[in-house]
Amino acid sequence: MSAPVLQMAYATPEEFLAAFDAEIKKGGLLVRGAALGNPQAMSECQVAVKVPDRAEVLVPARVAAVVPNLGVAVMFEGSPAALQALAERIRSGTPEEASAESAGGEAAPEPGAEVEAEPAPPGMLSDRLKAMTVAQKMAVALSGSREERFALLRDQTKILHVYVLKNPRIGVDEVAHAAKQPTTSPDALKVIAENREWNSNATVVIALVRNPKTPLPLALRMLDKLPMTEIRALAKGGAREQIVHAARRKVNG
Repeated sequence: MSAPVLQMAYATPEEFLAAFDAEIKKGGLLVRGAALGNPQAMSECQVAVKVPDRAEVLVPARVAAVVPNLGVAVMFEGSPAALQALAERIRSGTPEEASAESAGGEAAPEPGAEVEAEPAPPGMLSDRLKAMTVAQKMAVALSGSREERFALLRDQTKILHVYVLKNPRIGVDEVAHAAKQPTTSPDALKVIAENREWNSNATVVIALVRNPKTPLPLALRMLDKLPMTEIRALAKGGAREQIVHAARRKVNG
């Protein structure tokens, strides 16, 4: 059976370049809107990247996690040469007819080619994480220990936060901690807010409501899940203006 193809279309070249710098060149990508059912972790797939006025680029990847209501998180082996070449052509204004090799890229791996995961380096946790590639960190996020999960939730590579939440061993206390931190990515906060188990926990919900990085529509919906004592506390301040006003309306009936 051939590897499934995930479609990732960017509205503008600038949008692709932003995703390339923030995610792709670090070894991963959240293919927003994609769906795969329940594939096995690390199963093969392909990502078809389309940028306006450019030929579609198809690159091999591996499924890291299916993120409900967001898409599919995938891992690359390093930065895919074909996508790197595409980014270089866009930045230099090179016409599409020019090859990736002439733009300084390397030949892309054959679609579906076997990609072997590089082992993570040994040593102390902080040193190990610093030495890891993003793809290695993704693998650790999905199966690592509590200490590793907390460390990765502090990582500046925001895509890792969603992967940590997919770890089957993560506890509610860790989720509440992530929900409280303004450094947690908005995508990860959205995953927390839409999880039935987590959004029924008052500690998690109040953390989400008070977190300035939680998407505002989600934070406002979370108010309905809070006890009146918490709503009264919010009405006194300590949150975004829209949240405080909404809490005051609920208190005043």
